[in-house]
Amino acid sequence: MVSRPDAGQPRPWAARVLAGPIAADTWLLTAALAFSLLTGAFFCVAVVLAVTLAVALSWVVGLGAILLAAALRLGTVLGRADRSRIRRSYGLRIAPPRLPVRQPGQPVIAAQRDWRRSAAAWRLARYQVIRAPVVAAAGFVLGLCWWTFIGLVFVVPLRGRSTAPAFTSWFFGHGVLGAGAQVTAGLTGFAVLLLFPPLVRAFARLDAALGQRMLGPDRAEFLAGEVDRLAQSRALAIDAGDIERHRIERDLHDGVQPRLVSLAMQIDRARARMDRDPAAANDLLRQAHSDAKEALADLRSIARGIHPAILDERGLDAALSALVAGAPVPVAVSVRLRRRPGHNQEAVAYFTAAEAIANLAKHASASQAALRISDESGDLVVAVTDDGVGGAVVTPGGGLAGMAGRLAAVDGSLSVDSPKGGPTTVTAVIPCAS
Repeated sequence: MVSRPDAGQPRPWAARVLAGPIAADTWLLTAALAFSLLTGAFFCVAVVLAVTLAVALSWVVGLGAILLAAALRLGTVLGRADRSRIRRSYGLRIAPPRLPVRQPGQPVIAAQRDWRRSAAAWRLARYQVIRAPVVAAAGFVLGLCWWTFIGLVFVVPLRGRSTAPAFTSWFFGHGVLGAGAQVTAGLTGFAVLLLFPPLVRAFARLDAALGQRMLGPDRAEFLAGEVDRLAQSRALAIDAGDIERHRIERDLHDGVQPRLVSLAMQIDRARARMDRDPAAANDLLRQAHSDAKEALADLRSIARGIHPAILDERGLDAALSALVAGAPVPVAVSVRLRRRPGHNQEAVAYFTAAEAIANLAKHASASQAALRISDESGDLVVAVTDDGVGGAVVTPGGGLAGMAGRLAAVDGSLSVDSPKGGPTTVTAVIPCAS
């Protein structure tokens, strides 16, 4: 979390200890702690003064409450800065806590009351008050180690003669130190120097852990957020199912059903003419046979839209190649998979790609497109790029909304980058079990 080990084989333990004082990580973390100390002092003073001012003016009706809510808002702004600092310094990402959000039409007084009652807002303010002395103590210990090393290694040798500078007597007295005392002091000084890097790493972990504990959501907030996320995913999945059901109903009603009705009418007409005009009846039967094959092709197309058999038999690469073969826009397909995804992830990836290609054929006015699927990041990533007119947005009931709902059912996400004039890139990320 707070160390950045070198690539390759790890060095022996003794070499790591001896190289600790000159390692880049040691001084990067030292700089991170120093920056935390400076910002912590400033942020602590800012929060304490803001809260103190609010309390001091609480006797003024309404003013104290307004200032207290403002002080808590200040704490959230400073907390956001600290989350960014921790991410940059220690590589630790901290999710923001659940803070009050003013609802449409909510009175200002009620919104301020929500802030004053927010446990998360108070926790962010307490963090600034707690962090400053913790990091200050760390700075004191590290500074003490550093000056102890300087004193034992560089100042003690000056006490080897009676003419030592006067400033050295405040700590080591006025006597002359012998060779044994100087060697002992030097070895002790270098031991303190070797102790410095582990202390830096320990305090850096403490700084990061304190931020993780107080700057992010607590367990109750995390669970509440998970409940909201799952509820939203469930709603999106239901909406996606409704969109898909309506599409199948529309395809059956507008495509297959008229063909079957026409087929039945042609067969009835052929039966009626069979005795008195066999040639005409034969022509009607040939037309009925042709319509039956077209209706069968429509049914197969709808079945492929529900779940193509080739996807189960040969996987994504073959299924997508078959998909783009009939696309009105040339689509270059690139599939790079280290292993075959799970059944659900594979199906979601296929239908996401199919919907994206269908959308660009209908709306993008594109001349070419590219479909890329890979799992190099650990997740299954589907990206469809076209050179169309751009301007694609997710609208309720639209194809992109259906894609987002289908992805939400497997905890996936959808992003659309479509500036006016293009190009458009639709990217879906589907988590894969390791």
